[in-house]
Amino acid sequence: MKHLRTAAWLWLLLALASAAAADVVYLTNGDKISGKFATSNRRSYVLMTPYGRLNVPRDKIWKIEKADGTEEVLNPPGAAAPPTVRLILVIMGSTFWQAWDPKEAAGLDPALRFEVRLDEETVASYVDGKQDPDEIPKAVVNSFSFTPGDVVLEPAAGVHLPMPEARPGRIVLKVDVPVPPPGTRRLRVSYQVNGGTNTEPAWKDVSTAESAVELSRDAPTFLQVKQDRGKMEFAGFPKKKMRLVDTFRLTLQPDTGS
Repeated sequence: MKHLRTAAWLWLLLALASAAAADVVYLTNGDKISGKFATSNRRSYVLMTPYGRLNVPRDKIWKIEKADGTEEVLNPPGAAAPPTVRLILVIMGSTFWQAWDPKEAAGLDPALRFEVRLDEETVASYVDGKQDPDEIPKAVVNSFSFTPGDVVLEPAAGVHLPMPEARPGRIVLKVDVPVPPPGTRRLRVSYQVNGGTNTEPAWKDVSTAESAVELSRDAPTFLQVKQDRGKMEFAGFPKKKMRLVDTFRLTLQPDTGS
């Protein structure tokens, strides 16, 4: 019994030490998050929490109290948000999906990502990590869904992402980006698969589309994303695998009917 009490005290001390050594992120909305920073860039911080990996946009962070006692202030209270313009993507057509043989899927992350880039800078990502086991028997399947609860939104710094809207026959994505310099921009969208792990993702483009666009400061800019499944399928003998994935087509063009 004495050894058990000693082990319990040691566990408690370790837990307190771990909590004391945590980085604390204070958000601009008053919330705070504790964890350990894994990496960061000029758009966001990646924080490892007890609940998993969390991507925190810089523009949502008020300040950071680091485990070493230093403090970094990113967005002081009362700081004015930069002006934005609204980009609206109207997605129509077939659903993008992927399937893996369970034996080959061990250790892989079946998450899928829809990425939006403006002049080669990622401004928004939508990540669906939820599997759909009923789609294909005895296979690991993920059919991309923009449904709240299935998708995680990852905006870049200064970008605001309302939740996707499901309308009859279409999905509507609204992306508010900082006002860019005048002129034509290059917009690129892509579906991606994760060649890495959940904690260390390595996103790879599977299907992409590009279009020139001029973002208006006076009204939303609409673009239509048409999706065509083509001949992609999950088949093969004796090992089942995805085939003809490259036939999935994305078309990006101005949407004048929205």
